[in-house]
Amino acid sequence: MILAASAASTCSFDLRGTGERSRAGAAPPSGGDGGSGGEGRVDGLPNGMLYRWAASAPSQPGIYELPGWLTLESPTADRTVQVGEGALVSGIPADVPRARRTVDGGPWGLSLEGARENRIPLSTPGQRPWRVIYDASLAAARGPDGAVSAGRVSDGDAESAAAAYVPVDRSEGATSTISGWVGDVDGEEGDFAWIRAFAFDDAAQGGARTKVPAPAPAWRRIDFTGVETARAGQIWVYPAAGEAARRSAASFAFMNLESARYPSSAIPTAGTARRREADVLYANNAEWLIWKGWVKAVIELAPNYASGEQLADHDLLYIDPGNRVFLRASDGALVMTATGARGVATVATEGLSWEREQALLVEISSSSAGLSLRVTPDGEQEISVDDPAAVGAISIPASGRIHILGDPGGSQECADLRRVEFYEVR
Repeated sequence: MILAASAASTCSFDLRGTGERSRAGAAPPSGGDGGSGGEGRVDGLPNGMLYRWAASAPSQPGIYELPGWLTLESPTADRTVQVGEGALVSGIPADVPRARRTVDGGPWGLSLEGARENRIPLSTPGQRPWRVIYDASLAAARGPDGAVSAGRVSDGDAESAAAAYVPVDRSEGATSTISGWVGDVDGEEGDFAWIRAFAFDDAAQGGARTKVPAPAPAWRRIDFTGVETARAGQIWVYPAAGEAARRSAASFAFMNLESARYPSSAIPTAGTARRREADVLYANNAEWLIWKGWVKAVIELAPNYASGEQLADHDLLYIDPGNRVFLRASDGALVMTATGARGVATVATEGLSWEREQALLVEISSSSAGLSLRVTPDGEQEISVDDPAAVGAISIPASGRIHILGDPGGSQECADLRRVEFYEVR
């Protein structure tokens, strides 16, 4: 599925081939309305709840419309988002909220990502700098977004494993991640389409995460992580690897090479490496959410990374440098720091462990009774810490904003926001 933006100032989005359209730039829904794809209103909220937004199925694939009290800033155009096991939406304009899920029928979330660069100069196999070997051929094909966005690599050599490859700038000693969409894999049992990073260490090559067994008509995204060595920087795609060389074909699309320990959403490139800037999400009514100098909130998120894969502390709720809740990169602990009229206090859980896309339910409270921090990984027991030290009421930030899953510079890591709630503190 691909979205195309019109040139009008209030752009409209068109899902290719369906005629479905929705408008952006119109006045946001009133009150606490969750907007298209979200739910939760100020009117009728449970007793003590001030504002709420929760993700649900979007009315237009890959797109949310947020309520007036939430603002997303995302300056990069031509973004993508995964919307199922075998589908993505491409062509998403700047500042448009993205609705993401990785499993068909699974939960939705608002995708909020840190800044990333795709170092592959042309993200889909096609014209140069892509090259072929052993009678491989390249042709344009439909990709997982429904558009002609894939490259079909055919192996016409029955004696050697034909392939296509692209040179990339390497970063010796760096831990990097390759991801790509693979689909319409022809072949016999025992054959597989394969992505190989020539510069990666041997431990990262040839495992199940790099292969798609034939036959596989549906699209599937694969990723693998390795340490870059002094070998040549090249990424290879094989349509018909296996124990015996055979003639076959497979399609590849939206290839990423990122200097990170886990993949982010596909970053399309058209001849040079390209950077996607960080998403910035904030509630713009801090004077209503910091209730008489206190804060009580619930955040449900699904980190796109597993514990141990983040590179930076990841803010979940950021008011100012002295008042924030974050996942600490060094050990995966959940940390809350509060600074008020009477001083500073910090509470932290033990180091946490979670898998990619595993939901974390976080409950935060700063009140006259002290600090309270609770986290419940999906399917596991609650972990809680409390500190009776009362720091006193906190100040409303001059910006009037409370940042969610990031700070004023944007998201430090990649995660899906499932819901956020703010409460009165009594």
